[in-house]
Amino acid sequence: MKLIEHIPLIKQMTILNRLSFFREFSLNERQVLLESFSHLYLINKDRFVFKQFDNDKQLYIVLSGAIVVFKHSHLMDLGTIEPGEFIGEGAFINNRERTTSARAKSDTIVLAITPEALTRLPNVIREKIKDRIIEGMSERIAKLNHYIESQG
Repeated sequence: MKLIEHIPLIKQMTILNRLSFFREFSLNERQVLLESFSHLYLINKDRFVFKQFDNDKQLYIVLSGAIVVFKHSHLMDLGTIEPGEFIGEGAFINNRERTTSARAKSDTIVLAITPEALTRLPNVIREKIKDRIIEGMSERIAKLNHYIESQG
């Protein structure tokens, strides 16, 4: 994973503006998040974002590319994380080790937020991030329920 440091703020803002994760954020809130509380990383194709049992606690929001999620003990992928979606919320929220592994399906750019940065964010931005995590987790539960019902 390579830290990206030289993308102009206007280009970063353009990327965020396209993604559903940030639809409830004002332009000013997006700017505050980008300038002070997050980092952009490039993960080259087939490189790991994180591995199962790692202690990395960051939340990753996919800006471009795609990430595949899997467990080493399973032969199949558990899912693909697309632009505007996030990964790593379990370790981020519960301060625990990673329960899955994640690898870039293609060259991928992610926005990373640490739990410590979340606590320092202005309340309105922090609450919007929490709301998006809750919505995303709810969507994943609904997909899982649909999958389980279709298997029955």
